[in-house]
Amino acid sequence: MTAEEFTDFYPQFTGFSPVVVLTEYIRRANGQFSSFTPEDAEEARRLYTAHQLTLYARSAPPEGIPPIRAVLASAGQAPQRITGKKVGEVSVTYATAASPASGSGLAEPADLRETAFGLQLLAILRRYRRSLYVP
Repeated sequence: MTAEEFTDFYPQFTGFSPVVVLTEYIRRANGQFSSFTPEDAEEARRLYTAHQLTLYARSAPPEGIPPIRAVLASAGQAPQRITGKKVGEVSVTYATAASPASGSGLAEPADLRETAFGLQLLAILRRYRRSLYVP
């Protein structure tokens, strides 16, 4: 996958800065998912790159942040699962990103639950039902 192919599929990442971060995550993605079908591998590489760039955008310092990172930092956020609630005196408890998937039997990095892209990547990983290391 090239940077152009990635940004053609996800135009919201066009103009991502610094470019070296974009190219590094694409390089890492291209080295992963070789045991997947070609279609799943292509999708997994895109999702992995989008997930990592979204996490990077969130961790960028607030001052002098390019507008593209500010948008990405909020756009790729995954919905939070509610693990507890109380009706009287309203109380809600959300699952943390590090909580494991119950009964999935899949070794997965906890940070995949932190973005919508990561959640989609988890769905692909689960299809293969084996432990897979994704850095």
